Amino acid sequence: MKPRRGRQWGESVKIPPLPLDYPIGLDRPISTTERTFLVLRRAILTGLLPPNSWLRLDDISEQLEISRTPVREACRLLSQDGLVKMVPNYGVMVSPLSIEDFEEIYAVRIGIEGLAIRRTVRRTSIEEMEQCRELYMQLEPIASSGELEEYLQQEWLFRLHLYRIGSSQRFLHMIQNFREQSERYLRFAYTFQEAINDSYVMHKDILRACEKRDIDHAEHLVQQALRWTLKMAGPAIASNLEEQENGDS
Repeated sequence: MKPRRGRQWGESVKIPPLPLDYPIGLDRPISTTERTFLVLRRAILTGLLPPNSWLRLDDISEQLEISRTPVREACRLLSQDGLVKMVPNYGVMVSPLSIEDFEEIYAVRIGIEGLAIRRTVRRTSIEEMEQCRELYMQLEPIASSGELEEYLQQEWLFRLHLYRIGSSQRFLHMIQNFREQSERYLRFAYTFQEAINDSYVMHKDILRACEKRDIDHAEHLVQQALRWTLKMAGPAIASNLEEQENGDS
């Protein structure tokens, strides 16, 4: 019988506050528990709190200047989303990566983002397309520099701007939610040198299809870009999980 492994505490990390415009589509005041949930959720999804790490509730409550009660409640909500595991009499651990989770997230994204771009092409104006082109042009120097985190952020701002044209706030919030859930996985698609350039070219094709008002082609290209991530990241995620299992054995 294997001996039980103790908690592997990592170094405490500084959890940043939420951006002023986050979350998209939420136009009401939020409680301390809800804000704590959103802060921790964002930290997990962006990798600041990595998979299999244990959460130090005292550190979190001290950083956010709140009591432990909303932190515990936020962790309970995170566990319902599958982002943490509540281990009785032991602690709270960030959930490991999962191929099944990755595939489910992208199956949903392929459907809803395909619909979003169809609505955009139907409703867009010349002025709105000019704004989208300006955002796309801002991608070029970032893609050339190879700065992955900056590129992923700007690339998403470009696509989100496209989706805003034809989407309701509720639908936009759903799109943003699943994009955030994918953040723990999508970086695995960018493990080779040409990946950023491939993505940059795909987004250029999406912009052109929108400018030409080609609804079917725009939908195909958006879904193709998402399937590209699914194809590229899948093997890398599987390899990462295998290494973790071998390390635990």
